[in-house]
Amino acid sequence: MKKELPLAIGLVVGLFALVEFYLPHHMVGEIRDELLDYGLVMLAAAYALGGVNVLQVNLPRVRRREADWQYKVVLLVGAAVMALVGVKWHTFGGEPPTTVQVGAAPAGVTAPAGMATVIVETGEPDALVKVGPVADHPATPPGPGIVAIDVPPGTHAVKMYMRAAGYTELAGEITVAAGDVVSVRGTPVLMWGPSGRAYVWIYDHIFAPCNATMFALLAFFVASAAFRAFRARNPEAALLLGSAIIILVARAPIGRSISPILPELSDWILDIPNNAGRRAIMMGAAIGAIATGLRVILGLERSHLGADQ
Repeated sequence: MKKELPLAIGLVVGLFALVEFYLPHHMVGEIRDELLDYGLVMLAAAYALGGVNVLQVNLPRVRRREADWQYKVVLLVGAAVMALVGVKWHTFGGEPPTTVQVGAAPAGVTAPAGMATVIVETGEPDALVKVGPVADHPATPPGPGIVAIDVPPGTHAVKMYMRAAGYTELAGEITVAAGDVVSVRGTPVLMWGPSGRAYVWIYDHIFAPCNATMFALLAFFVASAAFRAFRARNPEAALLLGSAIIILVARAPIGRSISPILPELSDWILDIPNNAGRRAIMMGAAIGAIATGLRVILGLERSHLGADQ
């Protein structure tokens, strides 16, 4: 039973994945959507197991102070920090407001002739506001986080937002007549989670520079590998070397100066022989994927069940 049950599940699900493309009945679509939901649940569980595995693998090595244990500390601390800032803490206790509040006008404020005045109170001195076509930055006077904007009579959209990403945006509409003075209040809230301020800041100022550094270093490894690989030991290697030289020279600014034919020859190599090779590889990979899928469905491929199967 330990062997037959996984094989039976693979057979049933695999056959359903094949035939559902040819059965337009709505029940088939509902079953497919249900299976996809199960797949998402399993994916989430796999992420959780992956996190546990990272701890099980790295924590013992940190305790034993094995080689490069400091990097494993950085890995664990980074994973913990990203897990914490990835939680939407700002939604605990309810979603933050996303609409502005329109209230009574403060005393002693009058609007210019033929215009209306909107007093916007953001609660954040660095917040930006926009009323209709008029955009402004809250400043003094009349006070920190408060700005008075004169607009023509009519209906205007109001928007409050922060210059930096990771804050909520507040929006709404007001209708004003000539001589009206309206107060609009709201405060952009710091967000957490994948679109929150902390997550975005860490991504932009830590992950992205490290990522760029890694790819910059890879360029030297690629150049070194190309120097070792591009040697005309046989006709095939000579063909590869010649094509690489033509494309590298043609893509550089000096290529067109040497000959206007070089860029055209480079485009021809990329569009014709290169595309032909790419398509052949893709077709081979597709055939291999089909063959592997059929082997799994028919129970001929059992490596995914474990070594004891």
